[in-house]
Amino acid sequence: MSTARRYRVGGQFAWVSGGRILAALIQAIIMLVLVRAVAPAEFGFFAAVYGVMTLAQTFFDFGLPTLVIRERAKRANPAIVAAALRLNNSLSLIMGVLLIAVTGLLGVVADSRFFLLLPLGLWAAAERNADAWLGVVFADGDARINTANLVARRMGNLALFIGFTLWTPIDPVLAFGISSAAAACASWVFAHVVVGRLLESTDRVAARVLLRLSWPYWINSVATQARNLDATIIGFVAGTAQAGFYAAAARLTSPLRILPTSLASVLLPASSTRNSSTMRGLLKLVAIVVGGLGLFYLLLGLAVPYVVPIVLGEAYTGAILALQITAVGLVFAAAASLLGSLLQGVGLKHFVAGTAVLTTLVCLIGVGIGGLMWGAAGAACGLAFSYVVQSAVLVTRLTTFILRKEPNR
Repeated sequence: MSTARRYRVGGQFAWVSGGRILAALIQAIIMLVLVRAVAPAEFGFFAAVYGVMTLAQTFFDFGLPTLVIRERAKRANPAIVAAALRLNNSLSLIMGVLLIAVTGLLGVVADSRFFLLLPLGLWAAAERNADAWLGVVFADGDARINTANLVARRMGNLALFIGFTLWTPIDPVLAFGISSAAAACASWVFAHVVVGRLLESTDRVAARVLLRLSWPYWINSVATQARNLDATIIGFVAGTAQAGFYAAAARLTSPLRILPTSLASVLLPASSTRNSSTMRGLLKLVAIVVGGLGLFYLLLGLAVPYVVPIVLGEAYTGAILALQITAVGLVFAAAASLLGSLLQGVGLKHFVAGTAVLTTLVCLIGVGIGGLMWGAAGAACGLAFSYVVQSAVLVTRLTTFILRKEPNR
C-alpha cells in the first residue's frame, strides 16, 4: 500500500470511529442485557473480576501491539514487526493459561462464582492477540479490515449471548463468558489468516531487544488499564452494592470514549512522521473533537436522571450522581487520550508512560478515598479528578514541545 494512504487521517478516523461506535453500541447492549439479568451486587462482583482480566490483557502484551503499529507505520524494520507478533503469540498463550488456572483455583478456595468466569481467560488471550496482529493492516492505512473484524466480533458475541440467555438455563455471567470467548476465537483466526500473508520478514530478533523498544508503551498501557481496578477497590471499601452503582457509571459510559480513542489510534501512526512545525492540522483536529465531545458529555450528564430509571431500572437510581460526575470527567479523559497519542507519535513515549503511572495512582487513591467516604459518587469524583490532572500535564508537555521546536525522536 502506498505511504500516502497511511496519513489520510480523516478517512482513517471515519472508518475507525464509525466501526468502533457501532461496536460500542453493540457492547453497550450486551452489558445492558447482563445488568438487567443480574442484581447490582452480582454485577459488581463481575465488574471487579472483569477489570482485573482487562488489566491482565495489557500486562501480558508488554507494549508490543503499539510497537508493531509505530514500526510498521514508519517502515523502519520489518523484522521487528514480525518478531514482535511472534513474541506476542507466546505471551498471549501464557496469559490465557494463567488466567484460567487462577480463576479455577479461586473458584475452589474462595467463591464458586469464579467458575462462571472461566471462559473469560480464553477471551482475554484470543481477543488481545487478534488485535495485536491486526495492528499491521491498521498501520498500512486500511482501517476497513479492523473495523469489519471488530464489528463482526461484537455482533457474534451479542447473538450468542442473547441466544444463551433466552433459550438455555445457563447463568447470565457464564453465558457472557462463553459468547465472548467464542467470538474472540473467531476473530483470532481471521487476524492470523489476513496478516500472515503481509509479514515481510522471518528474521529473528531477540526478545530483550523487542522489550527494550516496547516497554514505555507497555508502562503507559498497563497504567491506563490499571484504572479498571477501581471497581475492585470500591467493592472492598464500600461493598458490592456501591461497586455495582459505580461499575454501572464507569463501565456503561466507557463506550462514550470510543470517538476520542478512535482518533487517538489514528493519531499515533499519523504523528510518527510529524514534528513541531507540521502538527498544526492534527492539533486543530484534536481541539475540534474535544470541544464537540465536551458539549455532548455535558448534555448527557443533564439527561442522566431521566434515562437511568427507564434504561437500567429503579434498582440503579443510586448510580445517577456517579454517572453525572463520570460524564464530566469524560471531557478530560478524551483530551488526555488524544494528547498522549500525539506525544507517543513524536517520540515522547517515556513522558507519556510516566504521566500514566502518576495519574493512575491518583485515580485509584482517589477512588478508594472517595468510595470510603461517599460511596459510588465519591469514587466517581476520584476518577474524574485523575483525568483532569492527566490532561493538564500532557497539554503542558505538548506546548513545550511545540514552543521549543523539538524534533521527532
